[in-house]
Amino acid sequence: MTSDRSWVGRYRYDESKYLTEEYKNGVDSFLKFAIDRLKDEDEGLIRCPCQKCGNEYYKDPSDVRLNLYLHGIMQWYTRWDLHGEKEPRFETGTSSGNLGYNDDNI
Repeated sequence: MTSDRSWVGRYRYDESKYLTEEYKNGVDSFLKFAIDRLKDEDEGLIRCPCQKCGNEYYKDPSDVRLNLYLHGIMQWYTRWDLHGEKEPRFETGTSSGNLGYNDDNI
């Protein structure tokens, strides 16, 4: 199940020019997600999805947090596939996963 990612597309500062709690919580959620999916070969580094790095650079999670605070996250990055999120899987042949297709129509 994916978490609420609406914070990605929202303005990250409040009227007092402070980061919103929603944005900070969203960054925390993203970092937990990415860290939980690290592999041994990643050596503790994750891609930085800030608007400046664009997922091109691997950084320590604390540096990623700082970059996300300073530069914001890429507005379109709501499916965290470069951080281990898999595409949703659709089951077939069950009432909850059947999208109206069956093997006879193929």
